[in-house]
Amino acid sequence: MLRSTIQTLRRLPPQLQALFVTTLIFRAGTMAFPFLSAYLIGNGGLSAGEAGAIVGAYGVGALLADLAAGPLLRLAGGHTVMVAGLISNGVLVAVMPFLEGAFLLLVATVVWGFCYETFTPASYTTIVQNCDESIRKVAFSAHRLAINLGMAVGPAVGGLLYAVQPTLLFWVNAVVVLAAAGFLLSRRFESAPTTSAPPARPGRLVSSTWRGESRFWTFFVLSLPIHVAFALPPVFLSAFVVIERELSSNWVGAIFAFNAALIVLCEVPLNTAMRTMSHNASLVIGYALTAAGFALMGLMGSGWGLVAATAVWSAAEMIVFPALMHYAGDISEPEIVGRNMGLYSAGVNVGLIAVPSLALTWANSMGPGSPWLIAAALTAGATVLIVAVHRAGALWLTPSWARVAE
Repeated sequence: MLRSTIQTLRRLPPQLQALFVTTLIFRAGTMAFPFLSAYLIGNGGLSAGEAGAIVGAYGVGALLADLAAGPLLRLAGGHTVMVAGLISNGVLVAVMPFLEGAFLLLVATVVWGFCYETFTPASYTTIVQNCDESIRKVAFSAHRLAINLGMAVGPAVGGLLYAVQPTLLFWVNAVVVLAAAGFLLSRRFESAPTTSAPPARPGRLVSSTWRGESRFWTFFVLSLPIHVAFALPPVFLSAFVVIERELSSNWVGAIFAFNAALIVLCEVPLNTAMRTMSHNASLVIGYALTAAGFALMGLMGSGWGLVAATAVWSAAEMIVFPALMHYAGDISEPEIVGRNMGLYSAGVNVGLIAVPSLALTWANSMGPGSPWLIAAALTAGATVLIVAVHRAGALWLTPSWARVAE
């Protein structure tokens, strides 16, 4: 499987190979944020409430970056936005240890989240603009591989640095992110897209047709249950396993490690094998597996049962996210790709911001397994809606054989 993945990466256009390396370096530099709350309380002398507000401000900044993606990418191309975001991120992280006071730290963290997140919609837009539809799903799965590999390295190294000297987290983080910016600067690729890809054009803030808008917003609403579901593992799994199911914390690490191993080994080969599958089939399979996997999470009480459930929702994750991003690119006119990818990323962050409090509320009022079961029900409902609307040209991109002149 690893050989297949490496061969697939080598076949990507040079622009996307450069993006893969940049993303891998950048995400490997994500060291400071996972330890931010511990740093603020242990070294910054802040209360738990103040630290929580500051950490939450990071998500607010990220959401603002997603909403601003359309205008930013309209003014400057994806390459410029990514480089500017990386440089701003690196500089800000480097000065964070010198900032004092809860208010100043809160403002700086909002800006930090904004700078960090500008990379995401710009990278999605770059993928759409630099590969044709036939390999787009594979390109998005390769991009996710770079993110997951980097995020496996960054927090692990961060833990070692925090044990030695907490402020080292910020400075090493800054150096790695600036290295990613330097690498990307040395590979200016927006001026040379692949011949079969749609050319980059000046951005728009609204689609030129009403069908373009209705299709995107149908897609956006139907993607929200997925974002809610996949926000649960990072924010609720540890509490669910240790407190609600009264299992060893080792099971939490085992589940996350198993999920990461499956993604690294299988996601790119799986999406390469599914590259000719239609949007509708890929999404229905991904959504159905998501509903099944999260329903099992809510029902299982043993560690091995949760691992088995993880295998199901991990398979769903490997299918549904590349399929969603592929579909988002396919329904977007070249002039509006940046706006649509930014709004898609905003949906992801809405899930991450809303789910922590929702999950705990549901668990306290309806039982420990209820957050997983509610996510499964929402996703199952979205699956039914996709099947119901997929032939409606005003709401969904219909198959080529079923399209009529618009």
